[in-house]
Amino acid sequence: MCKSGTERMDSVDWLAPHEKLAYPRYYFLQMVKEEINRCNRKNQCFIWIEIPLRGFVYDGFQLHVPFKQKTEKNSKILEVWRISVQTILSKEYINIIGQGKDCLWSLYINKDLHLLENIKASIMENIKVAGLLEYIPDGFNFNAYFYSGKSQCSIQEENRFIKRWNNESHFLKVKRISIEDVKEKTFHGIYLRFLKRIIDIAGSLFGIAIFFLIMLMCAISVKYSLLKWQKEQKKLGKEPSKNASVLFKQVRVGRNGKLFKCYKFRTMYPGADKEKEELKKQLDAANSNVDRGPTFKMDNDPRILKYGGAFLRKHSLDELPQFFNVLKGDMSLVGPRPPTPDEVKTYEAWHYIRLSVKPGLTCIWQTSGRSDIDFDDWMRLDNKYVSERSTLGDFNLKLKTIEVMLSGKGAS
Repeated sequence: MCKSGTERMDSVDWLAPHEKLAYPRYYFLQMVKEEINRCNRKNQCFIWIEIPLRGFVYDGFQLHVPFKQKTEKNSKILEVWRISVQTILSKEYINIIGQGKDCLWSLYINKDLHLLENIKASIMENIKVAGLLEYIPDGFNFNAYFYSGKSQCSIQEENRFIKRWNNESHFLKVKRISIEDVKEKTFHGIYLRFLKRIIDIAGSLFGIAIFFLIMLMCAISVKYSLLKWQKEQKKLGKEPSKNASVLFKQVRVGRNGKLFKCYKFRTMYPGADKEKEELKKQLDAANSNVDRGPTFKMDNDPRILKYGGAFLRKHSLDELPQFFNVLKGDMSLVGPRPPTPDEVKTYEAWHYIRLSVKPGLTCIWQTSGRSDIDFDDWMRLDNKYVSERSTLGDFNLKLKTIEVMLSGKGAS
């Protein structure tokens, strides 16, 4: 086993017959984090392959063959495994080797997903030369993690590749990773995630209980506003929507791009989204010269319901139903606000860092000026939260949020 960041693992000589170093878990993960930041700056990407080493004993290693095969075939299967691992860690491909708990890691810097096709072709060729094609199992339990700091158009192409690869390949499965996924490869990261989830469940139940009467009053207020709006529409000779629910459900983007329905009290009249494009043209003149990027937040938005809509938005009371999103696990009490899919489509590479954690009810942005902050500054604050977040920091943000809700500062 490796004792330091510079000591070579003699036991991996059969896997990688060259002078590569195998870095311990901590140092390797630190390098991965640095690569994520570099990829965001340089619009580049990398691939990280994880090879579990549990079960069989071979040349000093305990290797696991995760397939149900007859005993007499195990030696042949193990040989296929050895050829595959040796190919992955060969001079032709290898970049940085690391060792986790019961696994080897190989990091390929500045490599895109097409590297996997090359590795797979080489593995098949080497197995064919060894005359072991008939012993190839249904699948290996290798994992490939991919990170990309490229533009949105590249990301869409990468997603198509990943989907096709996972459907067709038996060698390994590919998934995108975030900086949070890297943290959760450590016990400390797993512990913090578990603790945060426990706090979220307890906090959301407490919030639902404490704000139940307030939410009931908000629902009554919204219903009253909708009834008044419907009467006004009829006086104007228009047929108002009959499907105007008090609770507004909108598709938002969660951790690692997962879509979910975000709950809010309705503060705009039904069909308000249809007027969004027209209002965008007026946005620059109406938003106090604040650069809000792809987000649509307009000062004095004419679509807001009368008789309470503006009050609910100013004091963030319209977002109280999101305690149920937290309880479901779609959101957290503290985290970057969940964006809409059309906003994410315009993101630059470095903006995606904020999507590596669960979205939350509040974050640094909400307690630092809200809609009075430029879009890029907003993204930087969210990224700062991702890199520096802690249990104590979350608690302080919750306290600041109460102050902001009472004052209504920066709302739109």
